[in-house]
Amino acid sequence: MQLKMNRCLTFVVFMVINVIIIGCNTNEPKPLKLSKYNRQKLLKSGEWISNKDSMSGISIRANKFVFFNKMKFSTKNVYEYEMIDSIYKFSNREDKVGQYILLRGLKDTIYYKIINKTDNSLILKINNKNQTFNLKIN
Repeated sequence: MQLKMNRCLTFVVFMVINVIIIGCNTNEPKPLKLSKYNRQKLLKSGEWISNKDSMSGISIRANKFVFFNKMKFSTKNVYEYEMIDSIYKFSNREDKVGQYILLRGLKDTIYYKIINKTDNSLILKINNKNQTFNLKIN
């Protein structure tokens, strides 16, 4: 009788644990990760000056993007740029999880994560560090 009672109790505990484990495993399927071009224009044309070094920054003209240092830049570092949205697509919704600058040059393509962007300020993740640039107002 005691053995039968222990087996019955063990079976009930086993079933309860299985119900809890199965019930808790209702994760939504993993999202589809994709990128979409953002149609809005990225930045105002002009010089975006680095907060760390006033002689360095970014120059924007039309759809051209170039980093400069000591107020000089090389033509080999001129890129066409676009803004990219990073999207997680679920079955019933899309979540924008990040925004990037896509730079296309003759020899390479570079992405920089946009941490924050306003009309006059831009924070990019460059070499795993946040760098702030402010639009030079004439």
